[in-house]
Amino acid sequence: MIVDNLDILYEYNVVPPEVLEFIDKLTVNAMDGEYYITDTITAKIESYTRKDQFEATLESHRKFVDLQFLIDGVERIDYANIDGLVPYTKYDPDKDIIFYKKPKTEIGSVYLNGRNFAIFFPQDAHAPQITTLALQNNVKKCVIKIAVEFNQ
Repeated sequence: MIVDNLDILYEYNVVPPEVLEFIDKLTVNAMDGEYYITDTITAKIESYTRKDQFEATLESHRKFVDLQFLIDGVERIDYANIDGLVPYTKYDPDKDIIFYKKPKTEIGSVYLNGRNFAIFFPQDAHAPQITTLALQNNVKKCVIKIAVEFNQ
């Protein structure tokens, strides 16, 4: 997992130039929906109300790396390495997702705030959309899916 400032996203070689170009053009007025960037990269912009931490579920992906950042608002994302996590669903290859039971051990958290990003690799389970102490409960988020094969 990588968490850093959006201003230096270009320094990470896991992020293709097409993604940087797409992000440079985004504004707070970007329409919700799915965007085709290349054959192996797509983006989804979504506005939603954050969840209580007990409603959030750890998930991971095998075929895609997730690059996540907020266009508007603040949210918490919990994370853990998938080693030792117990799945509560089978892996769905069509949706490229598997969900996990909440671990009994402590997990980490990161806060996205519009100035930073998080990159989740296949070994990084993450539970997004968690509410924070921020007064604004609605957020607008961009999730860019980059095929794992690009990063090999």
